[in-house]
Amino acid sequence: MSEPAHIGPDVDAWLLGYMRNIADEAKRRGVDGFSFGHAQKIVNIYLKSIFVCGEHYRHPLVVQLHPPLDRQLFLGLKTHLRKNKAAYPAVAAAFTKAQKVNSSWTSFTEADYISHIAAIQALMVGRPLYEAEEHWSL
Repeated sequence: MSEPAHIGPDVDAWLLGYMRNIADEAKRRGVDGFSFGHAQKIVNIYLKSIFVCGEHYRHPLVVQLHPPLDRQLFLGLKTHLRKNKAAYPAVAAAFTKAQKVNSSWTSFTEADYISHIAAIQALMVGRPLYEAEEHWSL
């Protein structure tokens, strides 16, 4: 996979399919402690490296790729949404709800992942999803 043309037209479904395949393969091989959260991290970092850090960051499918979810991003998003709650009340509520269910990406189920991504997509309307990483807290 080296060209944006390899990305499926329904980017969310395409990504989830890859993540499921990796999670299923890890389970089949008996990899202890491997969660859907680990699968998302592998897929999202790989695609970010190939497409976003490459020359394709403006491609209409690439801008829909999900950012790798992790603790630093969650801390930054929490801070941003706390400071801007009035501007994003629905996003803040959705993100808070997702975090209350599971705030640890390393133990995410597919449902946990989807709820976090949905909140990020709502926050980033009209912008590339990878730009959510501007909220990283280091």
